[in-house]
Amino acid sequence: MISQKCPKCSSDRVRRGYRPTSIFSKIVFRYNLLCDACNWEFKGFAVPGTVSAKPTRKKKKVKSKSVI
Repeated sequence: MISQKCPKCSSDRVRRGYRPTSIFSKIVFRYNLLCDACNWEFKGFAVPGTVSAKPTRKKKKVKSKSVI
């Protein structure tokens, strides 16, 4: 799996961008990508299926109530 990073902030929270990607760009695996951390849109190489179309969220810690 290829790890894609944002060129601006070096975050690995990257997903497909809002703009549509042309057919030719899809053939050479070049997509419009969007960083979830800094909202920077850029073009980058990605293998289909390795970059999500949905935003990535950090997992929240759930506090459990203890019964005494």
